[in-house]
Amino acid sequence: MKKTTICLTVLAALSSNLAFAGDFIAPKVYGDIQGQVRLEDNKDYTAEIRLASIGLKGMHKTDLVNVIYNLEGEYSDSDNANNDDLTISEAKLILKNKTFGGMFFGMGTVGTYVDLYSQVDIFDSNNMHPSSASTLFRQGYKGSNQIAYISPSYKGLSFKLALVSPDDENDANIDILGLRVIYRTDNFSFIVNRAEMDEKFIPTGYVRTAVATSYKLDNLYVAGLLEHNVDDPKGDSNAYAVSTSYQLDQVTFKLGYQAKQYADDVAKENEALYLANVSYAVDKHFSVYAEVAESAKDTLNDNINLGLNFKF
Repeated sequence: MKKTTICLTVLAALSSNLAFAGDFIAPKVYGDIQGQVRLEDNKDYTAEIRLASIGLKGMHKTDLVNVIYNLEGEYSDSDNANNDDLTISEAKLILKNKTFGGMFFGMGTVGTYVDLYSQVDIFDSNNMHPSSASTLFRQGYKGSNQIAYISPSYKGLSFKLALVSPDDENDANIDILGLRVIYRTDNFSFIVNRAEMDEKFIPTGYVRTAVATSYKLDNLYVAGLLEHNVDDPKGDSNAYAVSTSYQLDQVTFKLGYQAKQYADDVAKENEALYLANVSYAVDKHFSVYAEVAESAKDTLNDNINLGLNFKF
């Protein structure tokens, strides 16, 4: 309850000051609530609030830097880590200078997810968020104690250097060292990321490399990702994903395929996951969807989800 009180107090305080005079730019208040009925193999059906969030985000301009900020509270019936409580899910600052680049500080959704995995993680129910956690990737969705440098973009090319330390008691100041190269245009992206874990954080010295690309042409979107895991305590592996969507007026169709192949010396079966989703946007705030997920090797539970999503 302590986190709930802090989160609600801060959000309320910020919301009450949206009309400052001068060059202050009022933050945007946003929210999202998703409810669904889930039919899952080996389980009773569930009617749940899969995810609900409310937050503030915005930018404050100064002569030296622009300050970009985001604070968000989150609740989920299906995220056991939250214990059915409202938690702070995002708390971050970015200091950005057009000439020298930017610095990121905070906790919440990790940059590797935002830049790479989100391109294929486009489904409503079966995705990488902790309330779902039903994909084949090893990359995590959230992180804490993150610092990153973001270079200026030159003709679509930029890079990021990230230092992440979720464990502050293991005598390693940098638990995860990440380096990312990004090329992005209006309708195309190609991104490479390497993350190296300190041996004091993961004794094997685990290294994860990922490559993602996406392309958009009118109403068609296609994305692909490869994740390569070396010295992984859960077994060396490659994970592949392809996702596509097509929008026809207010209806969007999505298809996805994920595969995970383990190294020869790992005593695990290779895995595959098929995903299909159709959604209908009633308007810009409200949509409904149906989604099916089928695991070829039954390593994940097959499921059917009927849901609605309201955003503001």
